[in-house]
Amino acid sequence: MKNNPPPPSIRKLMPEGFLGTLADRTGCTSMPDLSQIVLRERSRSKYWPAVLKLAEETNPEGYAHWAAANPDKLPAVAQTA
Repeated sequence: MKNNPPPPSIRKLMPEGFLGTLADRTGCTSMPDLSQIVLRERSRSKYWPAVLKLAEETNPEGYAHWAAANPDKLPAVAQTA
């Protein structure tokens, strides 16, 4: 029986310089807040959709693995698609 590796964390899916990219995309000026949203996977944050989009753009395969393991952290629109 083959052991499947655990899904990557959202943080592991982020590219180098992701905080600056997220700040530009969201208009959020608090880097510590953005960092905690990513690190803690705070799916209720208004910035969470931008985090997911960047993760998917950066690593589509890793994002798909993460999303399959974390359906509760996906926006309702993404779950019905």
